[in-house]
Amino acid sequence: MELPASAIVVCESNRTRADLYGLWLDDREVRQALTRSQFVEAFDAGIAVVVLEHSFGDEGAESILDRVGSRAPHCRVVGVRDRSTATPEPRYDREIERPVFEAELAESVEALFNRANYHLLLDLYYRTTVVISTYEWRADGDPSDDERYGRLRDRADRIQGYLNGLRPRMSDEDVRAVARGITIADAAAVDADATIESKYRPDGCSRCGQDWSEPIDGGDSAARLAAYVWRCVNCGHVDMRADPNHRHVSSFRR
Repeated sequence: MELPASAIVVCESNRTRADLYGLWLDDREVRQALTRSQFVEAFDAGIAVVVLEHSFGDEGAESILDRVGSRAPHCRVVGVRDRSTATPEPRYDREIERPVFEAELAESVEALFNRANYHLLLDLYYRTTVVISTYEWRADGDPSDDERYGRLRDRADRIQGYLNGLRPRMSDEDVRAVARGITIADAAAVDADATIESKYRPDGCSRCGQDWSEPIDGGDSAARLAAYVWRCVNCGHVDMRADPNHRHVSSFRR
């Protein structure tokens, strides 16, 4: 099953330990970062898990956590710290104390890998079904005659299949953790080919139905006027959405 977030970044300033962690996690794509600049180069929205040394780089874990939170909210973080570190970091999804053992690291990364992808897929499933519901509500006749409606239905079915495939790998606590943290536009949208697109802009105009992913006369079909406010180039309708950080979903169950 091809998932939208498929890679892991190991942030460890000790090369020997970084190489060892990479060997332990070799069933996944692992990118190694020995410095903060290497992390910046390795990190993107396709990362599912970051394994982070608590004292990594000159600035420690804080700047790495800030970047993960702002660039890829679905991404989960395993913090690795010494026993002598007095205060746990609340933003770690899991913490491991040195010495690190293979079984503990592999189990933690696998659980968080599944959480990250469940987060992305659940977010996309919800937003896709919202658009489908809009089509069905607005349609004068049978919306199944609309080509884009059909594509959306196919996408929803495909995402549902991915979610059903992931769910047996996850504990109930994993699912609850995703539901507690997810917001509707946290994750970048993933299109039918699992590429990552804009987070916040609606898929189309709520009045005329113009698909905003399709250009008009070679230009954009929607113009951003302000935060969460867009104007449809086709009909002039202004679409204002609430801040997506206030739109929450509950736990998805099969």
